[in-house]
Amino acid sequence: MITHLPDETAFQHPSSMIQVRGVRVHNLKSIDLDIPLNQLIAVCGVSGSGKTSLAFDTLYAEGQRRYLETLSPSARQYLNQLPKPDADQITQIPPAIALRQNTSQRHFTSRGLESTAGIESGIQHYLRLLFSASGQIFCPDCEIPISPQSPETVLAFIKTLPTDLRFQICYPVTTEEHSSPEIMQELKQQGLNRVILNHEEYQLSDDLTEPLSQFDTNTHEILVVLDRLSTRSFDDSRILESLEFAFNESAGKVTLLVMEPLSGQTTGIPFQIGQRQSFRFDFSADMSCPQCQREFAQPEPQLFNFFSPSGVCTNCGGSGLISIESSGGRSAETCPHCQGSRLNASALAVRVNGSNIDQLGQQPIQQIGAWLEQFSEGLTATATKPLAPLLREIRERLSLLNELGLGYLTLNRTRSTLSSGEIQRTALTSLLSSNLVNTLYVLDEPSSGLHPADSHRVLTVLQKLRQLNNTLLIVEHDAAFIRAAEYVIELGPAAGRAGGEVIFSGPLEALLASNSSPTSRFLNTAENRALKSEPDQPTSEWITLTDASRNNLQNITVKFPLRQLCVVTGISGSGKSSLIEQTLFPLLAAELSEMGTSPLADGCQSLSGAEQIDEVILLDHSFTGQNPRSIPATYLNLFDDIRSIFAQTPDARLRNLSPGHFSFNSKSGGRCPVCKGTGKIEIDLQFLADISMDCQECHGKRYQRELLEIKYRKLNIAEVLELTVDEAFPFFRGQPALQKKLKQLKDVGLGYLPLGQPLPTLSGGECQRLKLAAYLNTSSRNKTLFLMNEPTRGLHPLDIQSVLNCFHYLLTAGHSIILIEHNLDLIRAADHIIDLGPEAGAEGGRIVVTGTPAEVAAHPISYTGMALNAKFS
Repeated sequence: MITHLPDETAFQHPSSMIQVRGVRVHNLKSIDLDIPLNQLIAVCGVSGSGKTSLAFDTLYAEGQRRYLETLSPSARQYLNQLPKPDADQITQIPPAIALRQNTSQRHFTSRGLESTAGIESGIQHYLRLLFSASGQIFCPDCEIPISPQSPETVLAFIKTLPTDLRFQICYPVTTEEHSSPEIMQELKQQGLNRVILNHEEYQLSDDLTEPLSQFDTNTHEILVVLDRLSTRSFDDSRILESLEFAFNESAGKVTLLVMEPLSGQTTGIPFQIGQRQSFRFDFSADMSCPQCQREFAQPEPQLFNFFSPSGVCTNCGGSGLISIESSGGRSAETCPHCQGSRLNASALAVRVNGSNIDQLGQQPIQQIGAWLEQFSEGLTATATKPLAPLLREIRERLSLLNELGLGYLTLNRTRSTLSSGEIQRTALTSLLSSNLVNTLYVLDEPSSGLHPADSHRVLTVLQKLRQLNNTLLIVEHDAAFIRAAEYVIELGPAAGRAGGEVIFSGPLEALLASNSSPTSRFLNTAENRALKSEPDQPTSEWITLTDASRNNLQNITVKFPLRQLCVVTGISGSGKSSLIEQTLFPLLAAELSEMGTSPLADGCQSLSGAEQIDEVILLDHSFTGQNPRSIPATYLNLFDDIRSIFAQTPDARLRNLSPGHFSFNSKSGGRCPVCKGTGKIEIDLQFLADISMDCQECHGKRYQRELLEIKYRKLNIAEVLELTVDEAFPFFRGQPALQKKLKQLKDVGLGYLPLGQPLPTLSGGECQRLKLAAYLNTSSRNKTLFLMNEPTRGLHPLDIQSVLNCFHYLLTAGHSIILIEHNLDLIRAADHIIDLGPEAGAEGGRIVVTGTPAEVAAHPISYTGMALNAKFS
């Protein structure tokens, strides 16, 4: 094996390299590397070869640890000392930021509320600041602006009235603490002369016994008349003095009575005083409508946050939906209070440039830029200065989303309605818009979820980020991303203990010229075999959806073949997930349920052909287990067999240990009491991303020392859990039931996976293949339809054949498979392709072409066809 390491003497500036010596993290075999700074670097290799161990568990972990060490002692006192990665030396490493693939799968908060594209991209935070700083409250009932009033603002309003109008300055008096006669007496002592009771004006010197006897303190008010004036001439000081007195005496309330009817007046309330018609205008130092007296909250950022008690709609709890009972069972409908906005009335009453924050969030991102420019142009120079940093942040994020091809999205789109590619790019927006310099960015498969036609968008943004003197380290399998790198590190040669070595390290040009690199062979191999023009197995059975219209689907009718490998393709956002995960699956699941009915009114007109299958299974990217104690061995029930094997060893029998003692999930077992069997301690850094470190008690082994003394074939149970599936298969020779389950994992391309790897750390593709392995024993399953979303995610191109072999096994057994996929090697193996598009969002949702790979490649406007031609022609 040849290891290509750059000669340090060949570089004029050794300080421009991250120098890594003797790294032994996980399966890395004491590797040495010199990694150039300020370049785009691809880390590649077969699945399980050690890429994540190098990129995240070594370089990112050390960059983060050193950054935390730069904090002040007062800040560090709240942090545990982070352990150093197992390495002899790591030098010249800058502060690090990471984006792991599985972090973008967390859909919901602790309250069960779903995030949105605006929140994930970071734009919503800045919009909240903008609306709190510049928002104008409008009463939704009266359509008039609301703002805290002062004597000066009321005077300004008076000056807008027509000439020659008589008006009275009044203020309301409450009767909470004193009786009406007592109030009248107090007003007399203040030197006041007039009041209005029950729409009649009285002198305080009059006998008010009869009017006060008819006065109802619950339904009537006392208006004290301070001054009677005319708009013919203005005495500003006199008016201001009266207004200040009124505001002070009434806790911030002033009433203006215009004594003659105003032609065309729409904001005043008609108010009768004796036989005279007048208009009433109420002003308040609080946030209340002068016409209907409705009160509103003072704008502040949390008012526009449906995760906050300040802004949430109390009727739906911030979900935008309410649950209703009907004869057909329980269903959800849009909340009538907030109309699905998830915000309360005070938040929705605030507008900027004519829109409230929910209306703005319903606009496509590509239109929000024009809205923002229109708002900016209307600002004065004085108003612009404090808002400039805020506007710049919003513009940059909008620009980045547009540049990544997400301009068709709306900020209100919830996470569950986004495709995996949209989720990945939205998360990238938040990460890459930080505009940091001299930083190490570690990214896990930025190509994930991207159609080949979309790759250039992400690559352009990554290259711009690198030009800011940043170092980008991307763990990648995609050929386009590896070719875009300036420097390539390849690990291998195989997975697990057979990997962890440096196969190649050097510039891309040297990689392409290398004869020893598997990735080089993959990049240089020209595929010129003819594309499939006929299905491997003909079929006469189809499932048909008529007029599918969910999200951006344009009332399309789609026919899905059964007993074939059917692949749904199209650029990210073209409608694939809407068609398969949000339309086809729920309809089939409802049709095949005991009720036998499907909600056809929701997103589809009719469904036919469901009777040809017995069950439908959706294998999506969601976590197979949120608990870090969940591992592949427990998910496939391997662990029960393993614990029984250890309990049968002579040492375990001597100590009277049962299988339960070898469980790290049970309190009564032998798990470590400090980490409770997880092997890790989570640290909440508050101001930074959470980190985890090995438990100092068990050193990451999960078990108490006594349990680790029990060995089977020279390995204790913690060491067995560190075995990969491929290593465990021969280790458990003579255990046919155990080997059968391990074989299922090998068949779906997960042979490299350690038995004890926490499930929350798996990629989306690994989660899917793990679920698929659980369903591989299909002897008792008849006519199953498997739906999958990008099963090749996280899989090296050289490992894809194992997944195809698994699909062939399922099809041969009489099952059906429908995939959403961007990987061209898998697409070319399809029997039937349904290509959606032609673009994303509103410009997508249509069927571009259907047929075999050869038929799709022949279509003139299919992006998938173009990609097939580019790679395989």
